[in-house]
Amino acid sequence: MSLHQALTIILNMFKLYLPAMVANATPVFLKQGTPLDTGAKFIDGKRILGDGKTFEGFAIGLFFGTYTGIVESIILQNTAFLILGLVASIGALFGDILGSFIKRRLGLKRGEPAPILDQLDFIYGASLALYVAKAPLTLEIFIVAQIVALILHIVTNRLAFLLKLKPVPW
Repeated sequence: MSLHQALTIILNMFKLYLPAMVANATPVFLKQGTPLDTGAKFIDGKRILGDGKTFEGFAIGLFFGTYTGIVESIILQNTAFLILGLVASIGALFGDILGSFIKRRLGLKRGEPAPILDQLDFIYGASLALYVAKAPLTLEIFIVAQIVALILHIVTNRLAFLLKLKPVPW
């Protein structure tokens, strides 16, 4: 693979996944909110999602992720990114919600690490949504998205911890 091909894959990955990344990252700026599960418990007696997934966090993630898609559509002069931004954002947020659901079933409390799940749940959700929306998603782009998400997750979470936006550095 040439350098040009590799850079093209990376650029295309950011075009598709940037709204998902923004949607996943912005809820951390809210300190409180109404839990999506409203405190309800699942059949196993554990919270369905926990306090970390809120209506307000979902709304702010959806807003900023979709807004990122709007900006992309203007910069790239391609209206398809209006819809892809919305789709990727919704997919990312639901992927993150599913990750929380799985963590609760495993008995992990809010803030406890779940390696790989914590870093990639939103990528898998966004990927499924983009695939269903028939976005130009290739295996190479999907693989690069996972690698970039792992790296960005480590860097941004440590930064958010240092800025006191998150109680833990993961």
